[in-house]
Amino acid sequence: MDNYYLLSNYLLVMLRKILNYIKDLHIDPDTDMLKCIDAQRLNLFAFSIGVVLLLSGLRDLLFGFKAFFGGLFVLGGIFLLLFFFTKARQNILICFTVIELSMILVFYFSSTSGFENGLSLYYFLLLNTSLFVFNTRENSKYIVVVFATAFILFLISHYYDFRIFRVAGTENLEFSKNQRFFTFINVFVWFGILGYFILSKHFMILKLYQKVLHGEKIMAGMREKLNRKDDIDLENLVKFAMNDDIAFIPKMKSSFPNLYDSLTEINPDITADEFKLCALLKLGFTTKDIAEYNCISVRTVQTRKSRLRKSFRISSDTDLYKWIDTL
Repeated sequence: MDNYYLLSNYLLVMLRKILNYIKDLHIDPDTDMLKCIDAQRLNLFAFSIGVVLLLSGLRDLLFGFKAFFGGLFVLGGIFLLLFFFTKARQNILICFTVIELSMILVFYFSSTSGFENGLSLYYFLLLNTSLFVFNTRENSKYIVVVFATAFILFLISHYYDFRIFRVAGTENLEFSKNQRFFTFINVFVWFGILGYFILSKHFMILKLYQKVLHGEKIMAGMREKLNRKDDIDLENLVKFAMNDDIAFIPKMKSSFPNLYDSLTEINPDITADEFKLCALLKLGFTTKDIAEYNCISVRTVQTRKSRLRKSFRISSDTDLYKWIDTL
């Protein structure tokens, strides 16, 4: 049982490392937070869709449908290339060309054996993909062109009853049923991946916005307590604290030079973690804030507060925030 638990933990850690590598590939650490969130979602999306399409292509190859394998393989390869070559992915014209090329491939394969093969569903995926990729006001014109392309290609296929081109074996009724089923699975998975990244991006931006608002609230409280505005860079100090940045402690010592000296007078053996906790308390961070921004549990923070009381001989009826404010 213990071995199973250790193995599952190891696999989860490895999976998290792989996902983080995929997510952060070719992203500059100094990139603006909003742009970073956008780039991370696109990284994961391009890689995931590329893998799904390649696996789907291999499945068609196993069933002997070489033409469909070729189409899916080309699409999957393009998305993976966009993942590995950041400059290409960041180029809007290249992304637009990839989606338009994908439209043409869908047009070709959906017009081989009638509407019943279900391949026209891929149009909807590409339309939603364009909404995900071209998500700024400046790029909205590309969305209009993509939607117009899908509409025109669908009308052409409809006029010819989705039987413009010929691919060997596609007239087989059993094949059409299987193809429709596999198409639904692919579309379902793709929509699931796309929906996940759209929602995760939304939640990340919302969290970032709430973080900014909370940071402003902390800064306002500190300015009111300090009754001074210009001599302490509270904005960067709070930002470093919220991001658990290694620059937080040096910045705190320079902003509050007497704090560390006062703490060492009471307890010369103060640890780095204890000083960090005191610094966060000085800024007015709540237990929940400290847990969230340091990626630890609320219970761990409460335990550290209890140890801090013992280390500095602070009675249980003394408010830690009021105590730290007296230093």
